Amino acid sequence: MLKFAVKKRHRSGIAFILTMIILTIIAAFAVALTSLASTSVQITDNRQKAGSALSAAQSGIDYAKYFAGQITEELKASPTYYPVTDSNANAVWSLLCTRLNTSSADVVSIKYSDSSKIITNPISFDSDANFTLQFSRCAEPNGIIVRSIGADGDMTRTIEMKMLITKSGEVLNYAIATQSRMWLTGNSTIHGNIYSSWKYQNISPFNISRYSTVEGTINTILTKGTTAGHYDDLYAGSALMSYHLETLDENGNPVYDSSGNKVFNSTDQIQGQCDGINYGVNYGNKAADMPGMKITDYDTTTYYQATRTTNGGGGDIPYSGSAREYTGDTNSLDSTNGTKYRWEYFPHDAGNYTTGSGLHVKRYIYKNQAFNNQCLPVSKNALFINCTFEGVLYINCGTTGSTYNNVRFEDCTFNGPIITNTPNYSNSTNWWMKNCLYFTGEETFDNQRDDIPSTILAPNFNVNLGNTNPDSDVENNILTGAIVGGIVDIRGNAEIKGTVISMFDTSGYSSGYVSNIGATLDDGGSETTESGDIGVINITPDPTKLLPSGIKTPIVITPLQDTYSEINS
Repeated sequence: MLKFAVKKRHRSGIAFILTMIILTIIAAFAVALTSLASTSVQITDNRQKAGSALSAAQSGIDYAKYFAGQITEELKASPTYYPVTDSNANAVWSLLCTRLNTSSADVVSIKYSDSSKIITNPISFDSDANFTLQFSRCAEPNGIIVRSIGADGDMTRTIEMKMLITKSGEVLNYAIATQSRMWLTGNSTIHGNIYSSWKYQNISPFNISRYSTVEGTINTILTKGTTAGHYDDLYAGSALMSYHLETLDENGNPVYDSSGNKVFNSTDQIQGQCDGINYGVNYGNKAADMPGMKITDYDTTTYYQATRTTNGGGGDIPYSGSAREYTGDTNSLDSTNGTKYRWEYFPHDAGNYTTGSGLHVKRYIYKNQAFNNQCLPVSKNALFINCTFEGVLYINCGTTGSTYNNVRFEDCTFNGPIITNTPNYSNSTNWWMKNCLYFTGEETFDNQRDDIPSTILAPNFNVNLGNTNPDSDVENNILTGAIVGGIVDIRGNAEIKGTVISMFDTSGYSSGYVSNIGATLDDGGSETTESGDIGVINITPDPTKLLPSGIKTPIVITPLQDTYSEINS
């Protein structure tokens, strides 16, 4: 009996030990689960706070952009013809500081500010989170770094974005912007949006051939109307237009085929492919309120002053008061510097500049000459043959139509921009014949200058561009920056990286006139069309470029969206 009892007690002890081990493991596991649960709660809380802090920081950036927009609206009252100076930028910075500390005092208060930094006190985002804004001047000219620090408890997130104090350049968002009608013909490709404010006469603002392409949207001031239950006609004021731009379905939407291409019918004014048509696009009270679209936006006096000898310029281009008439072939003409002249017509008969039914002009001839920062005086109606232009070529003219300059360039090289005076006329007889820049032969352009971001600045001039020289030894024979004219026509082969601006209001003319991209006849204002005028034209806008000096636009604070980034606090 004793031996049996001992064995029983031994087995009971082992069971007790195993039980204790199991209980210990269970207790440890329970503690681990409790710790894990606590950690998960903490992680979840941290994630929630991090998300809240990020949302607060994003709201801070949105508020900074909103506030910059408010400042921009205030700045519109004081437009300038000139680039933004250090003085302008300092004034905008001071205004930013003042408005943050006053007009938004119920929301924002300034913790710290000086000539290079503004820091706000925390601004409530919700009951738990807030954001703090820091505005700092940066090394880049007229740049502002906006830093938004979102916080929820001890969790923070920081977002940064750059803004720029610059001149407004809305028009540069378009490849072509006109107050006239616009025709795209031939092998023309527009790598961006186009815009026309034409709204008068019973004539379409656009005519685009099936061979042309707009890799962007087509924008018109006109709005869609209804006729017999169909959404395919346009209203201009109260007058119903008899044409339509595109084929629309019964709901007023564009029609596309299975490949995603727009469907057209024979009556559509737009036959080429595009990314869609935007109707009712307007600026201010009227389309012409977009800076750069009316003559009062222009003052080119500073360019003329740069050609004066007292300012280091080359002065007026010389001519001989006793110049002799030349009637022979210009190919056999020796070099000349205004000592000879010839009579030409504009427009002229095909293949012959000396016959026609247009304006009869006496052209002083310049051949194989070089010019540097010089001005062509009024009424010289020059013919430049194989000439090279360094710096600014300034074309003077009258402002009312009694004096003018109709200038023809043939096989010339431009290492700087062409700038004109600003003739201020409306409904002047044959205005497009008088003040004109007419490019024939093949031109070479190497004018990529940051200080004057324009190829041609010729408000209210008829600008008629022909072929650029494909055999030029210039690496990129490209017209860069803004090309401004009253009416701009482009023929032959041309590569443009910038915006074409036809700013003359042609609505007072029954024909309406047309800005032609590609050679077109019978538009009510085109010049002679030659067989070599059919070519390939590419236009690509560059909204990052500045408008040239001489165009009156307001100073703005522009957020640079591609600089948005989250950074380590």
